[in-house]
Amino acid sequence: MSATTELPTKEANLLKGHEGAVLAARFNGDGNYALTCGKDRTIRLWNPHRGILIKTYKSHGREVRDVHVTSDNAKFCSCGGDRQVYYWDVSTGRVIRKFRGHDGEVNAVKFNDSSAVVVSAGFDRSLRVWDCRSHSVEPVQVFAPFLRFTIIDTFLDTVMSVVLTKTEIIGGSVDGTVRTFDIRMGREMSDNLGQPVNCISISNDGNCVLAGCLDSTLRLLDRTTGELLQVYKGHISKSFKTDCCLTNSDAHVIGGSEDGMVYFWDLVDAKVVSKFRAHDLVVTSVSYHPKEDCMLTSSVDGTVRVWKK
Repeated sequence: MSATTELPTKEANLLKGHEGAVLAARFNGDGNYALTCGKDRTIRLWNPHRGILIKTYKSHGREVRDVHVTSDNAKFCSCGGDRQVYYWDVSTGRVIRKFRGHDGEVNAVKFNDSSAVVVSAGFDRSLRVWDCRSHSVEPVQVFAPFLRFTIIDTFLDTVMSVVLTKTEIIGGSVDGTVRTFDIRMGREMSDNLGQPVNCISISNDGNCVLAGCLDSTLRLLDRTTGELLQVYKGHISKSFKTDCCLTNSDAHVIGGSEDGMVYFWDLVDAKVVSKFRAHDLVVTSVSYHPKEDCMLTSSVDGTVRVWKK
C-alpha cells in the first residue's frame, strides 16, 4: 500500500456555525477536540470526530485570528484585530486575563511547553511574551530563574506567525525573514528568504522549520543552520494568510491554497503526492492530528472540514 493512501483526503465531518471566514482551526494536544476562530469574533470548541459543537466563546471586539490550547486542555489563548491577547478558562468560558501591549492587530499566539507563557506575533513588528501565572497584563522578560531575555523589535514588518521550542522563539515576518531568538544564549539568528513569510511551523522531530511564503512556495529550513533544504510548489499563496504544516510522521508537507485546494508533498523530493479540493474559497488553515491520519481545514467560505483516510 502506498503512503499516499494513508493521507486524509476523505471528508469525515463538516463543522458549520461560524458566520463569515474561519481564520484558524487547531487540534488540541491529544487530537480529541478542536478550536476554531474567525471573522465573527467567536471561538468555538468542537468534537470534530463526531461533528459536535461543544461551546462558543465570545469576548473579542474584532475578528479572532489565532487560538492555542494548553497541554492539559484547561486553558486557551486567542488573539486578533482588537490588539489584545486573551487567556481563557475552557470549562467556564471566562476570560482570565487580557494582555495588552501590542500597538496593532495580533496575528498568532502560542503557549510554551509548560503553558506558563504565551508568545504573540503582531502587526507592530514584534513578538511579545506574557506570563500566565503572574497577575500582570504587561509583557514580561523573565522566562526562567536567572534567564533574562528581551525581544526587541528586530522585525522590519508585520510578524505573521510564531513557533516555540524548549529554548527558542521563532517568528516569521512579511519582511521576508524567519528570526530565531535563543532564550538561553540571549542571541538572535535571522534567515532571509527574500519573500514575505505568512506562516511557519516546526517539524515534529524539531529539526526543521517550514515557512509559507507569498510567492506561492513553501520552504524547508534546517533549524540549526538555516540551510534551505527543500522548496515546495504548486499551490497558490499570494495575498492571503494560508497555513502550512507537516504530517505527524514528518513524511509529508501540507499547504492550503487560495483556490480552495489542499496539497500534500513528499518531504524529501518535494513531489506533489496528493491534492484535492477542500473548500470553495481560500483555505486559511490546516491542522494535522498529533497521532492519527486526520486533518482539519478551514476556509473563507465559513466552514471547517475534518478529513480522514
